[in-house]
Amino acid sequence: NIRGRLLAAAFAFLMWGAWALIANWHAGQQHALVSGLLQGSASAVITLLMAICATELFTRLPGPILLRIVLPPVLIVAVTFNALWLAHTANATPSLWLTILPPSCVAFAYCLYLTVSLARNTRPRTPEQQLND
Repeated sequence: NIRGRLLAAAFAFLMWGAWALIANWHAGQQHALVSGLLQGSASAVITLLMAICATELFTRLPGPILLRIVLPPVLIVAVTFNALWLAHTANATPSLWLTILPPSCVAFAYCLYLTVSLARNTRPRTPEQQLND
């Protein structure tokens, strides 16, 4: 539901924005504030898109269930981690790694939780369906 997704995005903005603010506070208030707004905004957008992407990848990927569980989180976090790295590098975020590693780890765990949940709710594939993969 859209209300739940927006609430999760708002929570991600506040939590990871505050984290980036604290992680970069040593470099001065302006650097910390910009880094916090950047990370918070990125986390909100990533949170909105992550569940959709994980579901679509899980549904569309062929192959064994283990691959369909593990590959979506790996792909999603690889893309989002690189996007965060580029954005924070362009911003000259002082504590770049401290800013982006924790949210990326949590994103991976959340994506993995989503795909495991999808796997539990998915009917087993028939041998004919597996042959078509």
